[in-house]
Amino acid sequence: MPDVRIKTPNLDEIFEKWKQSSVRKDKKKMEKQFGTKGAIFSLDAVSAAEYVKDTQKEAAIYFAIKKTVGEVSKGTEEKTVLAPKIPRETFYSFKGSSKVTKDNWKGNEIVPTYETLKTIPCKNCSGKGYIEEKCKTCKGTGKIEEKVIILSGEDQKKEDKPFSYPCGVCYGTGTSKEQCRDCGGHKNMYKYQILPVPFKTVVTGIPVLHSSAQTKYEKEIERDLHQMIEEVEGIRFSEFKDLEAKAEPSLGYWNKNIKKTISAASSDHKIYSKDKEAQITTQIYLFPMIQMFCETKKGTKFEIYSLGSANKFMIYSNF
Repeated sequence: MPDVRIKTPNLDEIFEKWKQSSVRKDKKKMEKQFGTKGAIFSLDAVSAAEYVKDTQKEAAIYFAIKKTVGEVSKGTEEKTVLAPKIPRETFYSFKGSSKVTKDNWKGNEIVPTYETLKTIPCKNCSGKGYIEEKCKTCKGTGKIEEKVIILSGEDQKKEDKPFSYPCGVCYGTGTSKEQCRDCGGHKNMYKYQILPVPFKTVVTGIPVLHSSAQTKYEKEIERDLHQMIEEVEGIRFSEFKDLEAKAEPSLGYWNKNIKKTISAASSDHKIYSKDKEAQITTQIYLFPMIQMFCETKKGTKFEIYSLGSANKFMIYSNF
């Protein structure tokens, strides 16, 4: 990119534009601060040479982004839990409701969703809640086999006879039921998804301004540039490396604050370029700024700021 030199407005041009704007806003205040008692007030008598006490040359960097507000990550999480854990969880439902305004939402942006709750029969016990096994007491026969001692006659001849009865552990079935270790006897598992809150998607244009003058008008300047970028002239750059290399020769002046401002703006630009929700929509603008320190006849101090070139510039003041 070839060097492009931008001409800054001279002090008289800035001061004249400020005078005309100020007298339209509050003529009485202008007369009070700059008028001479007993004389007819004239703007021609109010000059930069008399009332501008000092000046400082600064710079501003501007670009705009488009940010999609409302979207969250598309990933989902699925949980499978035992029945007693379900009442301990707080679920959210958005069925039949309109999308949520992100600024009004309080809490996590990814939440357990009630509509996804499903009953899943336990695979380990096939949904019975227990596992059938051979009864260890009766060894699966359903009977307890024992012997009864019988003493017969006078001589009490000893005789053993078999005696069987139903097993009291398995109730004579030959099998025992052990609680399923997977579902805890509840027959089922419960599955649900943790999903993003359905926020409204709002695409907004956002101005980004960095000023080495660090004025209290930065938000106002941001807004004005966002709405009236064609009303003020600056130098456009496609990449920050070009701006960093060409800023000083383009402006025709330099200071430490300007260097820091460009560095800070460059860092912001890199962050937005990596942000998946943001899209940089303009080139990078470099604007000359002139800060004028003024004092009225009454001793009231105020400042005037100009932003832009001699061809097109805007002014701001705390007068």
